[in-house]
Amino acid sequence: MGVFVKLVENRPPKEYAEQGVADISYTDITEGDSEMVYEYDLLPSGALRILQVAKGEAPAVHAIYAPGLWFRVEGQWHGNTE
Repeated sequence: MGVFVKLVENRPPKEYAEQGVADISYTDITEGDSEMVYEYDLLPSGALRILQVAKGEAPAVHAIYAPGLWFRVEGQWHGNTE
């Protein structure tokens, strides 16, 4: 499933803006026995953390977005056991 982050759009005038710049996708990798998925969680400050979770290993922080930089996230919440 991966994680999709929609960033706050703080762009130059529309004639210079590139479509999709404010969208970031983290795609899960599943090849054979190796599996690495992306999950997210929130810090008390409102910062969004994107975590890489490899099978059998502790989660690693891949990216952090400040509270005022993102406004929507979709994907797997870290800690769910579905």
